[in-house]
Amino acid sequence: MLQNFLQFLGGLVLLIVGGRLLVSASVDTAKRLRVSPLVVGLTLVAWGTSAPELALNLVSAGKGRGNLALGNVVGANICNMALVLGLCALIRPLLVTERLVRVEILLNAAVLGFMAFLGLASGFQPWEAGLMLGVFGAYSMWTIMAALRQGDRKNAPKDPKGLAEDPARVPSPMSWVMIGTCFIGGLALLSFGGSLASDGASGIAIAMGIPSAVVGVTIVSIGTTLPEMMTGVLAVRKGQTDLAMGNAIGSCLFNAGAIFGIVGLLSPPVADGTLLIPLGYMGILAIALIPISRTFGRKVSRLEGGVLLASYAAFLTLSTVLVQHQK
Repeated sequence: MLQNFLQFLGGLVLLIVGGRLLVSASVDTAKRLRVSPLVVGLTLVAWGTSAPELALNLVSAGKGRGNLALGNVVGANICNMALVLGLCALIRPLLVTERLVRVEILLNAAVLGFMAFLGLASGFQPWEAGLMLGVFGAYSMWTIMAALRQGDRKNAPKDPKGLAEDPARVPSPMSWVMIGTCFIGGLALLSFGGSLASDGASGIAIAMGIPSAVVGVTIVSIGTTLPEMMTGVLAVRKGQTDLAMGNAIGSCLFNAGAIFGIVGLLSPPVADGTLLIPLGYMGILAIALIPISRTFGRKVSRLEGGVLLASYAAFLTLSTVLVQHQK
């Protein structure tokens, strides 16, 4: 028990340090490229924090465990939308940009709604996974090219030292090396810290007599999104709410488009009875974000954050009861 507790604490420390490094590197990248933190959150940060999940699910698919990978993707998306966004909104209301309202939130609802419909109705075919992968690839290319072409200057953070306003003062190559080191180091610490904290928490729960199935439904699914959660919380505390929003929504799109798209091509999963409620809840959350993002002055308020967290608590309770009943 003591070893597991120390594991958990050590993982949390690494998560905090890694999250701070990643947020700082992301904001600096946005300033130097003259793009908004939202774009960085939707791409670099979201892809980076989801990279460990991609590796894990590729291994599962390679072993013919497509259903396990599907469960991981669904659980991670639920945590991103309900737990991460809810917790961040409680700390500080999340401003929703016009770009998010018109593009990413609608695309997220379409992709996750389509994924939930397929799982609940007819199962998954390789061509459907390929379609989702293609949509994600096209969206990613459009986002990157548009940001680099236009510079996204309207939403770019203002540099108090005037670096962003003076084209003659180009950042030195060494500054990019430092930013890259912080970014990669932050991702590594987040990945290792999340794994350490998740293993420690699972060990504590099992030592306390909590069934392993319940641990899988709760702690493991939360553990896979600890990097996104810590990055979002630290970004919000620094006032970078658009970075937090971009990270959460971007991770959902990466999970459904890239991870599930590749896994579905390698080992098409078949949604069994245990995933019916999670799939339905994921689809409802994705669609619910549309009206949530358009109310209260286009921001996710503390009230809405509390509702998201309450819905997640209800989902965990129902899932735990069903798991215990099935035993």
